[in-house]
Amino acid sequence: MNRMSMASLACSAVLAGCGFLDVREQQAKMDATCAIGGRVDAERRDAAPLIVVLVRQTGADPGKRESWQVADHFVLEEPGQWQFRANAATYGLVAFQDLNRDLKHQRDEPYLRLDEKALITCKPGERRTGLALRVPAAGRSRIDEVLDITALQARTFHEQMEISLSQVTAVGEIGNLSDAHFNQSVAESGLWRPFDFLFEGRPGVYFLGAYDSTKIPVLFVHGINGTPQNFTALVERLDRKRFQPWVYYYPSGAALGQVADHLTQTMRKLELQYRVSTYAVVAHSMGGLVSRGFLQRYRAGGGKAAIPLFVSISTPWDGHKAAEFGVKTSPVVVRVWNDMAPGSDYLKALYASDPGVPHHLLFSFRQSGRSGEANDGTVSVASQLRPAAQQGAVRIEGFNETHMGVLEAQVVSQQLNRLLGAAY
Repeated sequence: MNRMSMASLACSAVLAGCGFLDVREQQAKMDATCAIGGRVDAERRDAAPLIVVLVRQTGADPGKRESWQVADHFVLEEPGQWQFRANAATYGLVAFQDLNRDLKHQRDEPYLRLDEKALITCKPGERRTGLALRVPAAGRSRIDEVLDITALQARTFHEQMEISLSQVTAVGEIGNLSDAHFNQSVAESGLWRPFDFLFEGRPGVYFLGAYDSTKIPVLFVHGINGTPQNFTALVERLDRKRFQPWVYYYPSGAALGQVADHLTQTMRKLELQYRVSTYAVVAHSMGGLVSRGFLQRYRAGGGKAAIPLFVSISTPWDGHKAAEFGVKTSPVVVRVWNDMAPGSDYLKALYASDPGVPHHLLFSFRQSGRSGEANDGTVSVASQLRPAAQQGAVRIEGFNETHMGVLEAQVVSQQLNRLLGAAY
């Protein structure tokens, strides 16, 4: 949460000035997508990922290969739940066991064929859930070709809307913190115009340099109205001889559970594509809430990578009263406010299970002689030091800095490098 978010929340009654006229339309666009989901299992009990592939019918004859186009894919480390969100159309499903963990289907890998009698014609806003898939051990594709999932790339806005929303996601694209889509104005659109942000901001995980298998990834997760640019100082001071920075970018107006789900899927895909065995997570402000939700989901889904370090900086673990005010008084509620309101279901769930990742809790404060609730100019110290968060942390350390200034402080960069060095 940054200074701009506080200004936005405080003016919840002034619709035109705060972008509320956009919110209802943007949320309606998000809701107009079709949700398709279910569970996948496999007859063969190998410890191998399961890949569910959504294909869209583009031709009149469903029996012809050229009538189908790969729309999206979902990665699971073990049998479990899968889900897609896509534009209204007719879809089919295939699945396979990725025995060699390369995100490609080879001819000898167990394969569930497309069932032409079980096609899904999904209407706008419709939910088609409870679909059960089982990959047969002896199942094989009729087509003698390699299905390369990693070759799927985002398309133009109009082409992409015929495919799937998650396919606008950056999965290991190389970027630079100076890139225009990381600018603050674009980041702020993610709060008020989350649908447009999918195409203007392009959410996902970006590499700030070519992938190097000899260096350990450090994943940085920003807060509400935030951008990867907020981590410029930390990234510049990172020990680049041993570590490589990755940044996660997302529309901060979206429900936090959906953001955590999105990050979980993106990291699973990256782990398989690059055979990543370990990484650390560093989050600022609301990004800490996203990251803990991600860590819970990742571990619950059988995630295999070692994650020996999670550092949260100035995170409102007990929510923010401004979000509660917005929920109670605004005629249009930005969905993230429901999750950021103190006592929300999302906040409660964060400490309902332990992801088993060592958590170092860094909080910020400003010394002041004025009376009132102690805070860092944006988030109260009480929220940052929620009792459950303190109990679950292996280390707690405070810094006399503002909410955004803490990211620029030399002492914070030094401490982060010490923690990374100790973890690895």
